[in-house]
Amino acid sequence: MNKTTLLLKTQIYNYFSLNELFHSEKKRSNFAFITAVGIFTLLALLSGYNIMTALALAKMGQAQLIPAYMVSVSNFIILVFTVLRSNGILFGCRDYEMLSSLPVQAKEIISSKFGFLYLLNFLLGILFMLPAGIIWQIYASAHLLFFFMYLASAVFVPFVPMCIASLLGVLVTVVSSKFRRKNIVSLVFSFAVLGGLLGIGIYSMQTGASGGSLGVILMEQVSRLYPLSAWFRYTNYFSLAGNVGFWSLSALVFCIFVKIVECRYARLNSYVLQYHAASPGRKANLKKHSVFTAVYLKEMGRYFSSYLWVLNTGLGVVLLCVTSLALCVVSPEILGTYAGIEDVDLFLGQYAPLIIAAMLSISCPAASAISLEGRNLWVLQSIPLSNKTFIKSKIALTLTVHAIGYMLSVAVFLIRFQFNAIWSFTLLAVPACYSVFTAVQGTYINCCFPRFDWDNEMVVVKQSISVILSGVIGMICITVPVLLHWFLGLPNVGVLWGMAAILIVLSVILYFKACGKKII
Repeated sequence: MNKTTLLLKTQIYNYFSLNELFHSEKKRSNFAFITAVGIFTLLALLSGYNIMTALALAKMGQAQLIPAYMVSVSNFIILVFTVLRSNGILFGCRDYEMLSSLPVQAKEIISSKFGFLYLLNFLLGILFMLPAGIIWQIYASAHLLFFFMYLASAVFVPFVPMCIASLLGVLVTVVSSKFRRKNIVSLVFSFAVLGGLLGIGIYSMQTGASGGSLGVILMEQVSRLYPLSAWFRYTNYFSLAGNVGFWSLSALVFCIFVKIVECRYARLNSYVLQYHAASPGRKANLKKHSVFTAVYLKEMGRYFSSYLWVLNTGLGVVLLCVTSLALCVVSPEILGTYAGIEDVDLFLGQYAPLIIAAMLSISCPAASAISLEGRNLWVLQSIPLSNKTFIKSKIALTLTVHAIGYMLSVAVFLIRFQFNAIWSFTLLAVPACYSVFTAVQGTYINCCFPRFDWDNEMVVVKQSISVILSGVIGMICITVPVLLHWFLGLPNVGVLWGMAAILIVLSVILYFKACGKKII
């Protein structure tokens, strides 16, 4: 086993906590079961979405467009997810200095990090391409050679979006390193990049064709989203040359990018990790607070000082704020056109509370707040701080973050749309119940499965068991009312109020259970 492979294997074991999962006797079966359930649920949701999309294309008589469509969408998803990951896996790695002291070359360390990021993106890409490819094979009866060439392309699909996303991460890192408030600048630039990518994706899927067949219109949309996807139209055997060209171009771009990064990696990594010393300034006046207020302010300061934590747990609130501000200057009909919603008034009249609740549910700082105390937990244990106050500060953090998006979105929705009294009250109450439940269940799950022995915040913020489980529970709570309304025909208002009542009861139960768990 060469050194690069050994480093890659070690990073996989450390990132997914595999040693603890399979070799620790304490809660071993619980960890394995919860991890398996969380991963299976995420895989099922992604695969289900891709299968439904492929079936929709097939039923429209456009099965031949499935390969190009899935390559285009998977590239876009990989691009967005790599933007979120690159400055936690490739750059900002606190283990680089330790690894540099070992008998390994810098290029071996860098290759292992790129290899690990590639594996994550490859698995994400295959989730989009394989299920849809099977549907394509069934409905289009494509030649087996075309099918195998399409599947082989999954190996090369992550290369170009990885390079683009990593380059964006480098630009954010270099620009923000010039400012004293580096984290704030990094967050502004990162959210701007993500917003730009989402805007490009939405615009690309809007047709500019004034006429023509459905196939021409769909192909135009796909080509706008990712121009290289045009090489995946399997009309004849000469189409295979497009696949080979795609492989060659992707591999070439990736190799060139890795070589360039190798030359400047140490400096780029130091940009992410460097801290500016505070200026002497004026002597600050000391303020006296209650115990809860002091811990809460400390929690807020910790949150907004962590670039990765805010970027990965505040995205839903940011999207909610952006959408609300867009509604102030753009008519709902235009937004509905870009989102692919025909009757936007009817849609928002039925699902506005769930839309707000969904955005709040995916923003859950509480699911990783306790674990992020890390090796500093002993400081909290050495001061007169009760466990109940500690838990309340974690819940208050999430509620504060949610309050920003909640107040803005509810106000805009009530002003822009003519809701009746019952629906207005539903819009006020249901998202608030979801917000409280998200904060409490995230804190309780993190109490049950804390992780303090981390070296990189990304491991806790994105990949810990508590984050996975909290995210799965949030998705289930959003999906259940929709399914009850669709398949059982239950009234939407009644379902939402029933779900809100259940979530409040569960929140009270989980809150007292969390306070009963000894953390500090």
